[in-house]
Order: sequence, then structure tokens, then C-alpha cells
Amino acid sequence: MATMYETIMNLPLFKGLSHEQVSAFLEKTHITFSKYSDNEKIVSAEDRADVVRCVISGKIRVAHRIGKENTLKITELQHNNNVLGADRLFGMDTTCGFEAYAVGNVSTMEFSKEQYMGLLSSGSIYLLNYLNFLSYRAQIRYSIFETYPEGGLKAICSRLIKAYCSKNSQEISLSFDMNSFAKFCNMDTETLYREMICLENTGIIRRTPVGFIVISLSEIID
Repeated sequence: MATMYETIMNLPLFKGLSHEQVSAFLEKTHITFSKYSDNEKIVSAEDRADVVRCVISGKIRVAHRIGKENTLKITELQHNNNVLGADRLFGMDTTCGFEAYAVGNVSTMEFSKEQYMGLLSSGSIYLLNYLNFLSYRAQIRYSIFETYPEGGLKAICSRLIKAYCSKNSQEISLSFDMNSFAKFCNMDTETLYREMICLENTGIIRRTPVGFIVISLSEIID
């Protein structure tokens, strides 16, 4: 089992820290450790991103709702060593914009945005990690249109997954109203249905009553 030092050093915002730096962080930062039971809500979409929240053990299910009427939802399973909502700490919209629920028992570590701002100014390693984190989130949204320029369902799903899901996410599913999603994809419902059948027949997705589950993620995003 990983020690607390190893757990923190594996978090994306703390990569490259020494044991001494982690010790200083633990000593000087007011940290709240929380435990959640299965299916307990950790984050609501309307919550303010005013804390840095890290998942240090367990798995979480994250739901991203898209569109003004939330007619499209992307759900993913994330493992530990993830940071929730760090890209929402600053900017015009600082609401979390997603929901997160515990899958089994989950432990989190969190501390205030103000304390994190102090860390960013205390050493270049913190600032570099955060800039790398933000750069990835920003650049991935540009690269997806270069990598997946087509307009078919597979390309659209690739863009959505790349834009919203974490790099190591699993069990990705899309839930939607058929008419609204067809309009989102700029196609009629018959075309959308045919493309879903095609992806299902090739083993890429499995249709559900409310959308579909991605079976072969590599086939979608490669």
C-alpha cells in the first residue's frame, strides 16, 4: 500500500516534489481528509471550485452534462490520483460543472484555493505542474478538431470524450434524448440511429435505453 508521501507525489499537481517538500506541504497546509461511501455525492455541478480536491483512494464516477438543457450526459469512471476541478479554480466560470459520486469507499484530500495560490508562489515546481495541467486541458480542445475533422458519430464521440474525460478514464457512457443528440450531431435521427447500429455491430459501442456505452475506447479515440 502506498504511503501518504507516495500518494501525494503521484497526484498531477505534485509531480516531482521531494519528500522534504511534501513534508513542508503537510506541515504548513490546512488539509481536510474526507471519506465517502458507495454512491455518495462528492461534487455537485453548481459547487464553487474554491478548493483543490484530490482523490487519494478509491474510484469515482464523474458525470458531465452538456448543453443549456443538459440533454447530453457523458459519464466516466476515474481511479485515484486524480484532481477534481483544478481547471475551474480561476476564470469567468468557477463552478465545477460536473458531478462526482463515490464508487465503493473513497477518500479525498482537499485544501483551499487561497492556500494553493500560496503554494504556486512558493516554488517553481508547483507552478510548473499547474501550468502543465492547464496547458493539457486547453490544448486538447484544439487538437481534437485537427485529429478528428470528420462529422460522423464516431468522430463526434471522439471529440466529446477527449474534451471532457480524463486520460485514464474507463466505463464511458453517453446518455441523451435522441432528437436533441441528432441535432447536436447535425444529422437527422434516422442517420444517427444507423450510425449507432454500425458502431454497435463493429463492437465499438453497446446501445442502452438512454444512449450507449463505449465498449472499445481505443477504437473511438485512435
